[in-house]
Amino acid sequence: MIKAVWTGTERLEMIRSAGPPPITRPDEVRIRVTAAGVCGTDVHIWEGRISFAAPPLVLGHEFTGVVDECGPEVRHFSPGDRVKCDSVVGCGECAWCRRGSTQFCPDGYEFGITRDGGWTEWLVAPQRNLHRLPESVSNEVAAILDVEVMSAFRKPGLRFGESVAIFGAGPAGLIALQCARVLSAHPVILCGARRERLELGKRLGADHVIDVRSGDTVARILDLTGGRGVDLAFDAAGAAQALLDILKVLRPQGRAILYGVPDRAIPEFPSKEVVLKDLVLYGALSDRTGWDEMIGFVAGRKIDLQSLITHRFPFERAAEALGAVRDRRDGAIKAVLQMPGGETTS
Repeated sequence: MIKAVWTGTERLEMIRSAGPPPITRPDEVRIRVTAAGVCGTDVHIWEGRISFAAPPLVLGHEFTGVVDECGPEVRHFSPGDRVKCDSVVGCGECAWCRRGSTQFCPDGYEFGITRDGGWTEWLVAPQRNLHRLPESVSNEVAAILDVEVMSAFRKPGLRFGESVAIFGAGPAGLIALQCARVLSAHPVILCGARRERLELGKRLGADHVIDVRSGDTVARILDLTGGRGVDLAFDAAGAAQALLDILKVLRPQGRAILYGVPDRAIPEFPSKEVVLKDLVLYGALSDRTGWDEMIGFVAGRKIDLQSLITHRFPFERAAEALGAVRDRRDGAIKAVLQMPGGETTS
């Protein structure tokens, strides 16, 4: 078995080990990994920028595969089933897990971040973390499919015809704009700094796109909303300026979803703006629920993940894939690794 192991800052080694991992619990399933995503979090771990990830570590929290073997208590899956694996694993029994908030399970972990992940040929996971895939969802799309952005939208709610501004035109922002459209938002305004990503956002359904490098972003959003401001804003940028602008473009009693993780604190946070406009801010480490719904949206082409995949690499070139995503080489948005266990498409 071969696996891609992060061994230190900007070091990734392809290491061979004996055979596939054994199933050790009766409710576990071993999957043969067929495709894996490469995202900004993988890059940050590789660069040594995430404090709670420690080498040596098999990377990969975005992956999909085929069921290879099942434990004796597995009832919902059989060998040969194509599955998506939720990378966030909880104990399944505590109060957090019972409510779907496995991200806060005190005994939990995440594949590819706090435990060896999916950049390997085989991986063992609890059956509760697996979700069956329809044939219309390719392996490469399944690899990058996740519920976190849609789950973040579910917290503040989005009523028909409400206006949404999305800051950040990376993968999360491009998924967020599609979630907003699925939930009947109008208009949806996408703000970003890269022309090719804004053009893709327009093709994916944004009503307006704004290049934040040219002109006054706040003034343009207020103009587009008749001076009222937007009902909801989604921060996918994780930058101080984006958050400051969001507080200015929200209407009184507007809501903001803070999805992007800032690189640094904002020393002079304008809390007065939040108080006097009666704003509501939502964090976005959301519950791991809604998988069937999201898979259905992707299968039905209501959410297009295929267009986000700009680069594909064979597994042995995983280090090159990390560099391409980090440097946004040739317009990289999302990269997918073709694993030894299968092609990137079904």
